[in-house]
Amino acid sequence: MNDTMAARDETRWLLYRIDDNGNEVEMRRFAERAEAEALMREYERRGHKQAYLVREERQAPGEAREA
Repeated sequence: MNDTMAARDETRWLLYRIDDNGNEVEMRRFAERAEAEALMREYERRGHKQAYLVREERQAPGEAREA
């Protein structure tokens, strides 16, 4: 596994902010889903108008993730 693939495997969960127009902006990447969801809940508790979403990183067509 090369360094690029290793880095991608370590950051497979993404936290997005969704603005009033429905635009999604990637905020941060995480190795663990629970970490991403914990930060999402923290932002939601702050009462910001934006919505937040945690999503697993999608692979590009034809790109295989090594096991």
